[in-house]
Amino acid sequence: MCLIRRNFIDTWLHRFAAEERNFDLDAQNGARRVVECFFDNLIVEATVQFVEECQDSVRQLNAGRKPGAGGNAEFVQRITHVLREPLGPLLLGLEVLLREESLSPRGVEMIGLLQRGVKKEADAIEELLRSTDLFEKEPPR
Repeated sequence: MCLIRRNFIDTWLHRFAAEERNFDLDAQNGARRVVECFFDNLIVEATVQFVEECQDSVRQLNAGRKPGAGGNAEFVQRITHVLREPLGPLLLGLEVLLREESLSPRGVEMIGLLQRGVKKEADAIEELLRSTDLFEKEPPR
């Protein structure tokens, strides 16, 4: 998705600007911001949707399992670990970017959007893990 975003911005904006005389630098910058917001929101929403689908799958698996069967919980714990692993460095990197003096107000806003998305994903992963722990202690009826 990030490659598509970069390719779209780098290719489309330059081609369109070359063909359209009224597409000045301000218009290009505005178009770039719109495209960046669109793709950033799409990435965050796709990530949240993926986590929610994982949660639904786990609930369905746990609903049909027998008491004492821990295989599903172990699987979910491994998956949640893999999903959570990159979130810490990502949040740290975003914090470092926020300290950049040359960052525009729009850049600060975009980093905030990304931070909220990452934190929302982390919360969804934690809920997934909690729901697995709950089913481990008390199997569904």
